[in-house]
Amino acid sequence: MKKMFLTENPEIPQMDGFKPPDNAARGAMVRTDDGCPFAQQAEKLAFKAINAFSRPRNKFKTSIKASPQALEDGTENYLSNSAELNKKPPVARHFPPSKFSPPPNSLPLITRHKVLARMLNAENAKLMVLDAPAGFGKTTLLRSLHDLLTADKKAVAWLTLDAGDNDLDQLTFNLAQALQKMRLPVPLFSHGFETEAFAHLDQYRPRMFDAVVATGIPFVLILDEFEIVRHPAVLSLIQQTVEALGAGQQIIIGCRGKPLINLARLRARQQLLECNATHMRFRLKETTEFLREKRHLKLNDSDLQKLHEITDGWPAALWLSSLALENNPDPRQFIKTFTGSNSSVAAYLAEDVLSQKPQYLQEFILQTSILPQFCIESCIAVTGHPDSKQLLEEIEGSNMFITPLDDQRKWFSYHPLFATFLQSQLAQRHPGVARDLHRRASRWHLDQDQAIFAIDHAVAADDKQLLLELLEQKAEALLLQGRVRLLARWFDTLNQQSLESNSKLIFVYAWVLIHTNRSGEALALQEALGHSDDAAYLRPDSDMLISYPAAMALRTFSLVMLDRIEETAPLWEGAQLLDNDTYEPFLQTMLMIGCAYYYATIGRYQEARQALDRVIQRDANKRSLFGSAVAGYMNSMLDMLQGNFRSAGARLHLLIGEQPPPGGARYGADSGFSSIYLAQIYYETGLLDKAKRLLKLYLPLVKEAGTPDHLITSHLIYARILRAEGNINDALQTLFDMEHLGLQRGLPRLVDMARIERARGAIMDGDLVTARDMLALIKTRSASVHPDFQPIAHDIDNPALALMRLDVHSAKAIAAVPVLKTHLDDAYRRGRMHFALRIKVVYALALANAGQTLLAFATIREALQEALPENFVRIFLDEGPALLALIEAFLDELQRPTSKVPGESCDKRHHMALVIFAEKLLATHSANHLAAQSDGDHPVTKGTSVIVPMSSDDSSLLRNAKISDITERERDVLHLLAKGHGNQLIAEKLFVSVTTVRAHLRNINIKLDAHTRTEAIAIARERAIIR
Repeated sequence: MKKMFLTENPEIPQMDGFKPPDNAARGAMVRTDDGCPFAQQAEKLAFKAINAFSRPRNKFKTSIKASPQALEDGTENYLSNSAELNKKPPVARHFPPSKFSPPPNSLPLITRHKVLARMLNAENAKLMVLDAPAGFGKTTLLRSLHDLLTADKKAVAWLTLDAGDNDLDQLTFNLAQALQKMRLPVPLFSHGFETEAFAHLDQYRPRMFDAVVATGIPFVLILDEFEIVRHPAVLSLIQQTVEALGAGQQIIIGCRGKPLINLARLRARQQLLECNATHMRFRLKETTEFLREKRHLKLNDSDLQKLHEITDGWPAALWLSSLALENNPDPRQFIKTFTGSNSSVAAYLAEDVLSQKPQYLQEFILQTSILPQFCIESCIAVTGHPDSKQLLEEIEGSNMFITPLDDQRKWFSYHPLFATFLQSQLAQRHPGVARDLHRRASRWHLDQDQAIFAIDHAVAADDKQLLLELLEQKAEALLLQGRVRLLARWFDTLNQQSLESNSKLIFVYAWVLIHTNRSGEALALQEALGHSDDAAYLRPDSDMLISYPAAMALRTFSLVMLDRIEETAPLWEGAQLLDNDTYEPFLQTMLMIGCAYYYATIGRYQEARQALDRVIQRDANKRSLFGSAVAGYMNSMLDMLQGNFRSAGARLHLLIGEQPPPGGARYGADSGFSSIYLAQIYYETGLLDKAKRLLKLYLPLVKEAGTPDHLITSHLIYARILRAEGNINDALQTLFDMEHLGLQRGLPRLVDMARIERARGAIMDGDLVTARDMLALIKTRSASVHPDFQPIAHDIDNPALALMRLDVHSAKAIAAVPVLKTHLDDAYRRGRMHFALRIKVVYALALANAGQTLLAFATIREALQEALPENFVRIFLDEGPALLALIEAFLDELQRPTSKVPGESCDKRHHMALVIFAEKLLATHSANHLAAQSDGDHPVTKGTSVIVPMSSDDSSLLRNAKISDITERERDVLHLLAKGHGNQLIAEKLFVSVTTVRAHLRNINIKLDAHTRTEAIAIARERAIIR
C-alpha cells in the first residue's frame, strides 16, 4: 500500500497518508500524517473498511460486502468492491514541465537591466518580493534572473506554485525536489533521499528543514505565482525557511499581491528587498525599445510618448497595443482614441485583437478557454476539431494569448489575464455551451485517470449526477490521501438530498467536515439523516445508512474537535460498545482510543491504559501498527499527567526517534502529535530551544487539525517561550491568534485560556489591573457532569488557579491559602501529579504572603524535592520573581546554622542536590532577565542551557570535586564569609550579583564537602585555605 498524494494540477501521486512498511518486520513503527487529529489519522485506514461497517438500505444490500480476509486483517481490509483500487499500481509521479524550471518563451522581450541590477546587488536580503498585478512581467523578469544566475554558475532553484501547493506535505516535497535540482558542489540531501522520503513523507519536512539550515552554501530559490498560496501552515513553513537562511542564501517570491507572511522583522533588519508595480513599469526608454526594436513598429516619438503615458508603462497593455497596431492602417488614430491603464484595457484590447482572427479560430480559442491547461488531445476531445494541432500552431504563431508550458510545446495555457475575458465572451456568444464543454473535458480527464481535473470540470458543468458518479468512484481514494479541502469544495456544491441514499459518500463527507474544522456540520449531517438515535442502531432490523460503531466513531471525534468530550461519557458506560466482537476491528480500535482519551480527563488512568493495551494487543498480529502508534503517544500523555515526564520522553523518543543529521534517516510514528507532547517535556525541563524548534515546525499543523487541548497546550507553551526570551510582543501575538481561533471556531475555552495566559503575564509584570480585567472576561462554566473532569491542557493552567494566583498577588493571600490547599489535596487525590506541583508552588507563595514563612519554606522544599527527579524547572520560573525571591529566602535560611526550616531530613548528598537545583533556578532566571533587558529581539539560549537534567542520586560532582580546585574568587568569598558578611554585602564588595555569590558558595560547599557556612569556614581554616 503506497503512500500517495494528488495535486490539483496535474494528477501527482501523493505521499500524504498512512503507510505500513512493506513486509513490515515485527516492532516496526508506523508513520501517519503530521499533526492530524485522531479522526484524521483514522481516515487513512477507516476507508479500507467503509463497506464492512456501512449498513446500506435494502436495495443496496447486495452491492457491498466485506470479504473474510478483510475481517481477518482488521485495519488492512481488502474489500471486494474496491479490489481494483487496492491492486492498482501507484500512479507514477509527474509534474508539469515548468514546475521546476522557468517556462520557455519565444516572445520578443527586452532585458530589464535596472530591476535586475537592483536584485543582483541586494546581497544582504534573505527575501525578495516582486509584487505587482497581472501583466507586469514578473515571471519574465524572474526567468531572466534565473538565466543570469545559471550562466554565472550560481546555485539556483525554481518552483512554480499551484493550488496543490496549499497542501503542506506536497509543498515540502516540491521544495525539496526544487532544491535537489540545484547545482551544488555537495548535494543538499543524501543519495536516494528522494525515493526514501517519498515513502516516509511524515519525516520529510524536518529533514528538509535541517538540510537547509545545515548547508552553508549560497543559493537562490525562486517561488513564482506565490499569490496562490494561502494555507496558514504552508505560509508558516515558508516563513520558517526564510528565517533559517544563512549568508548568501535567498528566496525570491513573485506574486500578484502582498504575500501573506510577516515581512516586518525582515524589513527592520534590512533583509528584505521589495519590488512593486512602480519598479516593474516600463520606463519611456524601455517602451521605445520594446515597440521599435522588438515589435518593429514605426511610431514617431510623439506617438510613443502618448502610448507610454496612456498605458503608464504597463507591459501587458503595451504588448496588446502592439498586437492591435501590427496591421492597423492608422496607428495615430488608434493611440488617440485609446484610454485607460487598468484591467479594462486587457478586455478592450483582447476583444479588438480577437475580432481580427478568422471566425473558426475565434471559436476554437473560446472553446478551449475553459481548459486551465491543454494539449492537442484534450482540444480534440473538447472541441471536436481533429485539426487541433494546426489550430494551436496558428494561435501560437500569432503570439496571442497562449503560453507553452514545456520545451516540447505539448502543453499550453492561456494567460490568466485573458482567460477570464475569453470565458465571458464564450458565455455571451454561446449561452450554455460551456457546460457541455466542461462535461467533455471531465470525461477526457477521467479517461486519462486524472480524477481531480475530471471532478473540477464536473463541478464547473454544474452536472450533479456526473459529480456524484465521479465522487462515488474517487472520493474514497482522495480521502485516504488526505485531500479534505478539495473534497469539501466539491461536496459543498451538492445538496443533502443527493447524498441521502449513499452511505459511502455520507461517511466521506462527515469525515471531511471534521477535518476542515466543521465538526458541528458533521454532527448536524448525521442528525439530519437520522443517525442521532442510538437505540435505532441496536435493532437487528435497523434501516440506518451507517452502522452504530461507525456513527459513534464519527460522533466521538466530532465532539472531541468541538471541545464537548464530556458528551461522549454515555458511550463508555458498560462494555457493550467496546467488547462487541462483531464490530469491525479497526472501528473497535478507534472507539477504545476515544474511550481512553475520555478516561484520561476524569482520572481513570488505569482503565485508560487498559483500553490502550487492548489496542496494542489487537495490532500485535496485524500488518498495521496504527493503533499501537496512537496508543504509544497517548500512554505518554498519561505519563505526563501523572508527573512521569522521563517515562513519557522515553516513549516519545521510541516513537519518533532522535533528530538525525541532515540527509539521514529518521523513523517513527505520528511525529506531529508526538512532537507536541515532546515539546511540552522539553519546555518543562528547561530546554526551551528544542521546544521552540518543534513548536515552530508543528504549530501550523496543530492549528489546522489539532484538538482543542492540543491547540491550547502548543499556543501557551510557545507564548511562554517567547516571553522567556523577552519577545513580549510576539508572545501576545501568539495569544491573540489563539483567541481569534477560538472565536472563529466557536471554542470558548481557547478564548478563556488565551486571556488567562495574558493575565498571568500581566501579574508577572506587576500589572494587576490588566490581570483582573482579563480574568473578569472569563465566563463561568456550568459544573462538569463528572466531578473529576479536567481537560488535558488544564495541567498548564486553568481558571481556578488563575484566580487564586491573582489573589495571592493582590493582598488576598490569607483567603487564598485554604482554597489552594483544597485544590492541592484534590489534585493529589485525582493523580494529577504535575498539576498538583503547579498548585503547590502557588500555595507556597500564598503562605509566604500570608506571613506563614516557615510553612512556606517547608512547602517550597517539598516542591523542589518533587521537581528534582524530573527536572521540572518551568513550574517555578513561570510563577515569576516573587516565587524566585521565596526560593532565595529559603536558601538563605538553609545556610543559617540555626535554620528552622521544617521538613524531612536528608543526607548531605541529597541536600546539596536540592540546593544545586534551586541555585540553578535562580541563575536561569537571572540570566534570562539580563538577556531580555539587553536585547528583547533575540532568543535567550544561555539562560536555558544552564538547566540540565539531574537526579537526586547524582553524586558525580561530589566524587570529583577537589580542594585544590578552590579558585581565587572562591577564596575571596570565604574570607568575607569568615568576617560575618552576608550575601548582599559580599556581592557589593566583589562587584557581582547575589546569584553569583550563591553559585560560589554552592561550589565551595561541594568542594569542601560542607553542609553549612560555618562548617565551610571551619574546614577552610583547618586546611589553610584561609586564615
